[in-house]
Amino acid sequence: MSKVANLKPTAILDCQHPRVRQLAQDLRGRHADDRAFLTIAHTYLVHAVRPVYSVDEWQPASVTLQKQRGSCSQRMACLEALARAAGIPTKARALRIAGSFWYPRFPYARRFIPRDILLVWPQFFLDERWVDFDEIYASPVIQSGQARELFTNRGESLFDAVANTAVDFFGKTQAAGGERSACDLSSFVLADEGIFETRDEVFLRFGSFQRTWRGRAFEMILGGRKSC
Repeated sequence: MSKVANLKPTAILDCQHPRVRQLAQDLRGRHADDRAFLTIAHTYLVHAVRPVYSVDEWQPASVTLQKQRGSCSQRMACLEALARAAGIPTKARALRIAGSFWYPRFPYARRFIPRDILLVWPQFFLDERWVDFDEIYASPVIQSGQARELFTNRGESLFDAVANTAVDFFGKTQAAGGERSACDLSSFVLADEGIFETRDEVFLRFGSFQRTWRGRAFEMILGGRKSC
């Protein structure tokens, strides 16, 4: 099956931009293996692009790299753009996450958080199969067994956490008998809206938080501020 559509540049995933292409080339030169490339690219972004709050979902990846700061979603877009520039196809899974998932991070700003927030979760084509963002280092089951801490959304950012612990929105860490694990975040998933060729398509289909009054207020008050 052709995956040409999953490699094309988009408004957000501007993988043809010289800044994105050069960085992908530099990282790819040291890591020919696709999974190794993704993990080193993720590590690079963790250290080179500092985490901040923002709901500007349409910001191009090249701009985030230039600013050297970005939200979790913006940094995910950077990883997708770098992957496409390196020849690794990507997709996007649209999840409706309960607003309460973000309460620990914004205890005094709950009025700005809606009932649900659209989360675009990347997928990458590795080893002849599609792999979720939470699996690029290891399976969530392995991650949950090795993790020193659980992800609570109070400290480490969602983007950073996948390198160290299981961020399990899909119930992958459930025990064989159906018992939920401490890493299982699937109760926060209100709806799975399906898989799209790009994150741009997700926001075109469902809209983005930044274009709501809550989103505009959030960006005005917290946009650009350092997150954990």
